[in-house]
Amino acid sequence: MVRSMAVVLALVFVIVLLAWRPLPDAVTEIDASPVVARAALQADFTVLDPSGLPESWRATSARWETTAESGESLVLHVGYVTPSDEYAQISESRAASERYLGEQTSAGAPVGTREVAGQVWQEWESPDRSSLVLIDGGVTTIVSGTGGWDELESLVRALNPVAS
Repeated sequence: MVRSMAVVLALVFVIVLLAWRPLPDAVTEIDASPVVARAALQADFTVLDPSGLPESWRATSARWETTAESGESLVLHVGYVTPSDEYAQISESRAASERYLGEQTSAGAPVGTREVAGQVWQEWESPDRSSLVLIDGGVTTIVSGTGGWDELESLVRALNPVAS
């Protein structure tokens, strides 16, 4: 009986070992405000930051640096997990090359326009992301994500100038 129990326990152990999967890391929230404040002080354009978003919008990344396709232009990037657990980001820069737009829209292409918050934004789509792009006064603002257009529009409507 002891041998039978040992064989059964060994078999259960092997099954558990083969089927065990670690739990994914929980979303790590950050405070993006120090990065946004630094960008507002250093940028030669008015930095926009969302205000009044519900707590269900969780900032997960923020950086003020050049990207592979922005050339010498610094880019403010703030990433979020949306209320529907999708990804959304805001990118702001003086960069506006086709390569930079492709980088920030996941190789998207323009598909139309839509008016949001009194401005006409270009709609860009790629297989894995939708983006709203506004190039105004030499500043490129891109609100992009894996969720729906409604979430992107909510993020655009929340954008307000940051005092420098």
